[in-house]
Amino acid sequence: MATQEQGAWVFRVLGVWTSTDTAGSGAAPQAPATPGKKLPPGELLALFRDAKDEVDIGLNKLQAALRATEDEDLIRIADYGMYGMTNGEGVGLMKALFELRGATPDRQEAASKAARAAASAYKAAVFKHVLVDLVDRNPFGVEVGIKAKLGPALDTIANAA
Repeated sequence: MATQEQGAWVFRVLGVWTSTDTAGSGAAPQAPATPGKKLPPGELLALFRDAKDEVDIGLNKLQAALRATEDEDLIRIADYGMYGMTNGEGVGLMKALFELRGATPDRQEAASKAARAAASAYKAAVFKHVLVDLVDRNPFGVEVGIKAKLGPALDTIANAA
């Protein structure tokens, strides 16, 4: 059985609850990213990197599947269309998280606010892009999980920075 802390970690990393809590009641633990509850900046940065890395692995697999078709149009999509879903918001989020991690006590609140705003802006940019649903529901059977993997991480950062 997973402990409450382990269940919270699984939620932060994977965006899913474990099936049992420490009491074995089967109830989901409380979300670790409720507004007002802060998480350490290093943990937020790792959370974003891990989620982004998982999505990037899925995108790379989808690119390989597109290239394997040997179809000229699908190869072009693989080469030019997979990573163009944002206009630099990911860089802005990384910058904000690095600044939060290095913030002095007098800059902590401003850095937290900037990280929360950057996470929300990145999620809005990614989730409104027309390719997200197409990529996540691709016909090649490749799990990318932009919404399932990146969404919970961005929500956590937006609520817990």
